Amino acid sequence: MHTDTGEQGAEVMREQLGHVLELAQRPAVFIQVVDPECVAGLAGAFMIAKLPNDQPDVVSSDSPTQAHITTDHDIVTSIWQRYEAIRLWAYPERVSLKMIEEARRAWT
Repeated sequence: MHTDTGEQGAEVMREQLGHVLELAQRPAVFIQVVDPECVAGLAGAFMIAKLPNDQPDVVSSDSPTQAHITTDHDIVTSIWQRYEAIRLWAYPERVSLKMIEEARRAWT
């Protein structure tokens, strides 16, 4: 039996982009596409956790081999600055969602 993996790949991509668009309907979810020329966004994945009761923020930043989790003020500040730099390169949410919808249609 022969299957067309190109069509299967397109279907998977359409489903994934559709899922992203569905997630964007949730009240606490905000999605912004970042311009591909954003150098700050190429430095690797990270997460910032803002904790309650005046606890220090926690960041997790990825390296090729492991995640680094810390509350070190200098590192947390650096990650927040990187986050803000990336946000400066991000398209507004309405534009981002339109871009995602156009990309989804292109996979038909």
